Amino acid sequence: MDPVRVIADPRIVIGDGTAPRLPRTRSDHPMSDLETFLSRAAEILGAEHVIAYGDGDGYVDPYPLHTGRPPAAGVRPGSVEEVQAIVRLANETGTPLWTFSRGKNLGYGGSSPRLPEQVVVDLSRMNRIHEVDPELAYAVVEPGVTFFNLFDHIQENGLPLFVSVPALGWGSVLGNALDRGYGMSPYGDHVQQLCGLEVVLPDGSLMRTGMWALEDSPLSNIFKGGFGPNVDQLFTQSGLGIVVRAGIWLMPWPETFVSGDITVDRVEDLPELIDRIADLRRREVFQNNCLVGNVVRAAIMRGRRKDFYEGEGTIPDERVEEMKEEMGIGHWNARFALYGDAGMIRERLRIIEEAFDLPGFTVKSRVYEGRDGAPVSYDDIPEIDKTTMAGVPTLKPLETIGWYAEDGGHIDIAPLVPARGAEVLDFYSEVKELYTKHGFDLYIGYHVYARHLVHVTMIFFENGNEEQLARARALYSEVREAAARRGYTPYRGHIDNMDEIAAEFSFNDHAALRFQERLKDALDPNGILSPGKQGVWPARFRDER
Repeated sequence: MDPVRVIADPRIVIGDGTAPRLPRTRSDHPMSDLETFLSRAAEILGAEHVIAYGDGDGYVDPYPLHTGRPPAAGVRPGSVEEVQAIVRLANETGTPLWTFSRGKNLGYGGSSPRLPEQVVVDLSRMNRIHEVDPELAYAVVEPGVTFFNLFDHIQENGLPLFVSVPALGWGSVLGNALDRGYGMSPYGDHVQQLCGLEVVLPDGSLMRTGMWALEDSPLSNIFKGGFGPNVDQLFTQSGLGIVVRAGIWLMPWPETFVSGDITVDRVEDLPELIDRIADLRRREVFQNNCLVGNVVRAAIMRGRRKDFYEGEGTIPDERVEEMKEEMGIGHWNARFALYGDAGMIRERLRIIEEAFDLPGFTVKSRVYEGRDGAPVSYDDIPEIDKTTMAGVPTLKPLETIGWYAEDGGHIDIAPLVPARGAEVLDFYSEVKELYTKHGFDLYIGYHVYARHLVHVTMIFFENGNEEQLARARALYSEVREAAARRGYTPYRGHIDNMDEIAAEFSFNDHAALRFQERLKDALDPNGILSPGKQGVWPARFRDER
């Protein structure tokens, strides 16, 4: 399956480049003047960079769980100055904005804003790599820079640096970090690699954080602290500003690389697997967040459902057992990688193999070392191991959306769970029952860290299949509610569910949300920047919501 054909780019530009087609004004709010905003935005950006909506054109979620959400208008600034001008114009006209870097947050709403009257600020044209320092291992990038862009830049210039990449390489390096996304390397907690942000504030002014606020400081992107409170985290999963440039730390290219697998024969051995992975991660034997998948995940990565099962409802356990044998895998299949000095890696491998020397557990590894004292190169790593754990961006996971139908889609449910094996198995069992109840195949992809894991499950469906979508909506709600009862919460939220997730943080009459609202009202009194982002509404919209 061609992944580019599976998902078209959700950005749709219309018009002949001379004037934007202006829409009807859809907001009933008296402050909002959408037609004036789009007309004046065309003067600032050029008509070809104003995307109007209507007749099916505009910014949309490519996998809508709720059909009927209308397309949204958008603007595509190409510079910091143009972003500032757009934000000032939005304040003048009362036009609420919704910002994204690339619009590739698939399974969480894609490029669609929360409300149809919000105008999308699409930062994909801002795709410059301003600096890459090979000695101190950092880059300074704009929001439109993709993982492919940064990887290619490093390879083309022969720099000894390793890029931590997520599942899909077409997304924004900066946007992924700001939304607390993750990759598969020792630097995989991407938000922790941010150092120094350049931010357009809600009034259109420009600010730099940390040491970058010190003019011409060589510490700008290598030391996170500044002077006084550190405000960088205020701009992650946030509507308090538009980050237009940032520093991000990169890993030095390793001397040796190992690609490893742990397979576990029995479902009930999941607790032992999780406990031992987390313990070795806490002790820094494992260097990255190990990925643990189930049989259905392996099948989804290899083909379509009809290749494995054509019956109704969830694939039966007995058929899953047969699929396990046919693919030669375990019920649980963990992947890990090791990086660095060859001697240290050999010792890490010894500890790992000893820790998993258990009945029904198998450890396999492939070691790639450099030659004549030089670090390993990409040419030394075969295609089978040129994966995200090796820092290689890809689009291969896009093929998974065709599990049920060629015109497929998915929504992600990814609550955070303590890395305690028995607790993980108990929650897995409840989730499995819910998937069976609603007739879906349970995809599991655990990302195991030292103290927590990301319980990634996906619901795959056929776009536009209303019966299937209704079941998917019910399943999503029940899994999220099951997580909430246990004190678990998604690490990021779909645009349709941000309010409900925010409401779960209820300590002291939702003190955290009330504090966020006070910040929003103080910094963005006109309620312009991404109202409703993560459930934080400005006063202008709060009563309506």
